[in-house]
Parts: sequence; structure tokens; C-alpha cells
Amino acid sequence: DDLGVVHDLSHLSQRATDELLDLTDAPVIASHSNCRALLDRDAYPNARQRHLADATIREIARRGGVIGINLLSAFLDASLAPGQSAPLDRVARHIEHILSLTGDASVLGLGTDMDGGFAADRLPESIRRPADLGAIPNLLRSRGLDDVAVRGFASENWSRFWGTTRAPEK
Repeated sequence: DDLGVVHDLSHLSQRATDELLDLTDAPVIASHSNCRALLDRDAYPNARQRHLADATIREIARRGGVIGINLLSAFLDASLAPGQSAPLDRVARHIEHILSLTGDASVLGLGTDMDGGFAADRLPESIRRPADLGAIPNLLRSRGLDDVAVRGFASENWSRFWGTTRAPEK
């Protein structure tokens, strides 16, 4: 905290998340994580913990952080057969769950995880390259999110977060 490092909860176990949250009052992010409550416990036993518990989602929002939705199909719907792409509406389900817990669209962000860790065929249906990401804002509008919430998800919430997060003065 003294160095202004932003803590990213993605990839942390619940124990590590709880310990970190006990050690800092600073805003935290989950750059590319989804909602644990929406992932089947049996279909996804080992990696499920890397996603966010409802209490953690609420705490990220309370601190003014951002949660970036991960687009790996298995992280959107753990019941899929290997190699199957998640329907695009699974992205909206995670976003709507976060909104139901926080009532705050400013916590939402796009976290994709499209940086080369997996092939494009493991992304949701209709998304195979960055140019296809426009399908998500269109989906969110069709599900009732207003333009402010959609723009926030697409980029503005991350811009706000990084614009207000500063390294300490020397």
C-alpha cells in the first residue's frame, strides 16, 4: 500500500483474498474473474475458488474497485462440455449477478483474459477476436442496462479507477 500497488484478487484463493482484505483498506480489483455463485460446484471443483464469492463482490464495490468479467467459456458456464463455447448470454448473467449484489454498475468492467492464455474457440459464441467485443454492449443494452452502465462496463469504469488511483507522493 505504501508504494501505491493496486491489489488484484484474480487468481487468489478465498483464504488469500480474505487475508489481503484484512490487511488493507485500499480499493482492490479483480481484473478477470467471474461470480463463484454461478459456477457449478461439481463441474468445476478445483478452479472454482479463483472466482469471486458474493461477499467479496460486495467488498470490491464498497471499496470503489472494479471487477473485470473473464470471457473464458468454462469460467462463464462450468457445465459446458470441453471445447464448447458459452452462449453470449452467460456474460450477461455474471454482470446481472454483480448488479443484484451491489446495485452499482460502476463496479463492472470488461476483463476478457484474451491476452493469449487460451485459443479463440474457448471464448463465448460470436466472439473470436477483439473486434467482436461490440456484441457485449449490444447484449447488455438488450437486457436493460442504460448507456451509462454499458459505457462504464466497456471502458469508463476502468478509466475512472486508474485515473483516481495514484502512487504515494515522495
